[in-house]
Amino acid sequence: MKRSGLEAGLLATVLSVATAGCVYFNAMYDAGQAYDAGMTALQEEQDQLARQQFDSVIAKAGRIVGNHPGSKYADDAAFLKTRAELHNKLWESAFTSADYARQLSKRSRDSALAAGLKGIAAVQLERLLLGDSLLSSALAADLAADDRATILFHRGLARLQLDRPAQAAEDLEDAARQIDLTREARLELARALLQIGDYERSVAVTAELLRMDEFGQLSEAGLAHVDTLAHLAPESLDASLEELLQEEGMRPARRSLLQLLRGRALEDLADYAAALAVLDSSASAGATSRWAPQASLLASQIRLRTATDPDQVSGTVPDLERATRAGDLATRETAIPLASSAARFRDYTQAWRDRGASAAEAALRGAELAGTELGSPAVARGLYLKYLELAPDSPWTAKAIYGALAYADYRPGNWVRDEGDVTDARLVARLDALPQGDPYRQAITGTASDSWADSAFVLAEADLEDRITEIRMLFDTTVVRVRRDSLPDEAPVPAADSVAADEPAEREVEF
Repeated sequence: MKRSGLEAGLLATVLSVATAGCVYFNAMYDAGQAYDAGMTALQEEQDQLARQQFDSVIAKAGRIVGNHPGSKYADDAAFLKTRAELHNKLWESAFTSADYARQLSKRSRDSALAAGLKGIAAVQLERLLLGDSLLSSALAADLAADDRATILFHRGLARLQLDRPAQAAEDLEDAARQIDLTREARLELARALLQIGDYERSVAVTAELLRMDEFGQLSEAGLAHVDTLAHLAPESLDASLEELLQEEGMRPARRSLLQLLRGRALEDLADYAAALAVLDSSASAGATSRWAPQASLLASQIRLRTATDPDQVSGTVPDLERATRAGDLATRETAIPLASSAARFRDYTQAWRDRGASAAEAALRGAELAGTELGSPAVARGLYLKYLELAPDSPWTAKAIYGALAYADYRPGNWVRDEGDVTDARLVARLDALPQGDPYRQAITGTASDSWADSAFVLAEADLEDRITEIRMLFDTTVVRVRRDSLPDEAPVPAADSVAADEPAEREVEF
């Protein structure tokens, strides 16, 4: 049957609308499928795949919203686009898209959800007061359980940053009761509980976080949090970590991490023997993991701090050298100078032991290294006392006495004679017996009254550097001695450790 022109036009319009509706439906279906795939990838920790899927959602849903805002699918597309942008951390775009979703919303519940999504973006954009207001407005509505939990969590984050830790902890715990929090979310909850002083619950949430970490991949923020717990609640943290370590069949990297964290807690409990045992185990259990060098460094620092014998200091060299090869910059920056100082200390110790009084100044330099660079006060005191035994009438007697008295609260081992207060009294008497013009005595007591006294101190230090250089030449072939008498009168005397190997040298060493 032949149709009129009007009928044909109407039919074409109907077909066009039907076809467009089918196209919108298909586009919306594809966007929904991509969103579900992105969420699955997130749960499986395939972050790159998740980002690709959410990018696809943004593109597909964006075309519906942008080209056909009057479509019945436009509001759903706007919500999908906003959620995908939040997942991909496109905060500005999500903030704008949430506004548009709110305009397109046909129900008050959808409008409230849009406000909540906008509030999440606002918090990430550090518009905290606005974010808190929007999120609170959304929570006043009847939201789906998952959306309510997500919005509660982000309001908790906002309130944590607004310095309202009690309210933050309440929101975060409420969210945790409704959904299974991610590791990052659990960390924020643990931090909030820590800030309000609820250490026990913070430890419990932290233990849950560590139990979820199958591969031993705790973030730097997580490490900082556990460090704080180790200071504030070491007993509870140690007990939780000890329980976690009872699990069988865990990966070496995870065991190494847990032992490293337990070592930190035991250090704060001053149980150094136990701390060293678990730290040494951490270094060997995960020898190829990122935690082994950190465990080696912490163990070395404890050994240095508690050392009473020079051999204990020298013994840290291998572990410190391992720590210098750490993957993280902070560990390397701490380990490199310690390893260098410990190696030099070892050489100086060997020098005075092998040659006695003829290399006595090696003990004096070792004392300085132990005290100021290695953090070994008991060994520093012992070496100052040892130097006074080896060279009782040296030009640097006052320097050694002052050094020994500076560490009067520490006691070395039996390798040197130290009777505590009795020894200190003898040192003070010996100091009083020195000439009033002794350059070290004048410099430390502030009695120098003219430039000559200052010059005498500088010359005494320069002579000591010369002597140390001579000793270093015994075990370090790269060290040379500069002839000070060949330098201009006003020229400073270079420190022994900074002399270049190609400068003129005098290699004769007399003892």
